[in-house]
Amino acid sequence: MGENIIHSLPLALVICGLALAVAALGTKVATRVGIPTALAFIGVGIVVDQPLGLTAQIGGFEGAYAIGNVALALILFYGGLSTEVRRTRGVWLPSITLATVGVVAVSVLTGLVVCWLFPAVPWYAALMVGAVLGSTDAASVLQILGRERIAGRVRETVELESGLNDPMAFVLVAAFAAMAMGQPFDPWTVPLVAWQLVAGAGIGLVIGWISDLALAAFEEDAPEIYPVITIALALLSYGVAHLAHASGLLAVFMTALALGNSADLPFRSTIVRFHASLAYLAQIVMFLMLGVLVDLDVVLAPRVMVGGVVVALALAFVCRPVVTTAILLPLGYSARETAAISWLGLRGAVPIILMTIPLLMARTVERAERLQEAFGLVFVCVIVGSIIPGSTVRWTLRLLRLRLPPAPRPSAMIDMVTKTPLDTQMLIVVVQPGAPIEGKALAEARIPGDITVALLVRGARTQRVRGDTRFEAGDEVAISLPERLIPIARRLFGEEH
Repeated sequence: MGENIIHSLPLALVICGLALAVAALGTKVATRVGIPTALAFIGVGIVVDQPLGLTAQIGGFEGAYAIGNVALALILFYGGLSTEVRRTRGVWLPSITLATVGVVAVSVLTGLVVCWLFPAVPWYAALMVGAVLGSTDAASVLQILGRERIAGRVRETVELESGLNDPMAFVLVAAFAAMAMGQPFDPWTVPLVAWQLVAGAGIGLVIGWISDLALAAFEEDAPEIYPVITIALALLSYGVAHLAHASGLLAVFMTALALGNSADLPFRSTIVRFHASLAYLAQIVMFLMLGVLVDLDVVLAPRVMVGGVVVALALAFVCRPVVTTAILLPLGYSARETAAISWLGLRGAVPIILMTIPLLMARTVERAERLQEAFGLVFVCVIVGSIIPGSTVRWTLRLLRLRLPPAPRPSAMIDMVTKTPLDTQMLIVVVQPGAPIEGKALAEARIPGDITVALLVRGARTQRVRGDTRFEAGDEVAISLPERLIPIARRLFGEEH
């Protein structure tokens, strides 16, 4: 086998290299179309599995479970790192409710659909499949929403929910999988779920707080060191929580949330950009494993193919909308916001890891074969669920009148790498036609004193800004200002109304 891998490695590297390049270059297209580019790596996994024997090399489903958990931890760490607590005020209760009660309800409704389609399947096995598909995917949500500007509380609710709902799904899958393997229901499951969630969040916050103090006192001026440290913190928080029988994934998210919202985090922009790339690679790894593990003969069976499509459509059009409506309308969300959040519950590669749990628990060949059919059903649901809601995100938001005009993107960018966090931010704004500042000189523009105009880019030329410099539509202006004045600056330059 080793010789076979050596001979096949160059071809595999060519295939993976080309696919990775296409995925990276296609990110912009994916943001517009609404389909994760990492989805293409399912095909790569299918192609390279046979020549390389990757299924055996990663250790089958056990290895896939371990690799998938690490990948998901890195994705959730980026999710926590990029979540601004100040923007999520007012959405914690609905997001937590969706991530707990909502996951349970969606899992039950999806399980009922599976029971209806496959009457011979025991109810607890159907609920297990429902639990596998019950949570949304943080990586898909972050990528597809991208730079979309959405009115109301939609973005904040969906992003926070996607970062918090995986632990509940893991617990539910494990509980229903145990019942599917013939074990009786354990009454201690309910307090165990509560312990995993509460302890996981607590451990994550404590590690995040201690790490924040340590990083603030860490005397190292090399920015490349800090991403390595944050990876270590992600793995540490997951491991500590898991040893305490708590949710490692929730601990990772809360550790990153504490760090990302710290005023003392050194080299913030370097750390966030690094983890954004790492999360994207982690998503690719998860889709690659799905391609490696799937049995195409099972997937292409009409029973599995049709059943997977029906379950995915029921999940998108019935199960999630019913649950989100029941939860969000009483909490003061408008009908339009509720409809958007229902549709933006994007599915991704998380079911891959969740489905390995019952496969690892299978003790007989017969059970393993039945679970392979369930894995094929989940595979079809992942494909359909990644395309159907995702490809219509922009259209849906526009239909609901929640999609705001995209913010203009200047050709120039400012990137300040600082160890000590500053009390101001550097920003480039574009003077829009009809903006309050258009046609006015700096001396007569009435710009607040805390906003410093540093540089002006007009065409391909940069200019110093003097008192008699007049701003024209299309000018790109570099300004320094406190964060609280960013909305005022954007209105002044016409980027927001």
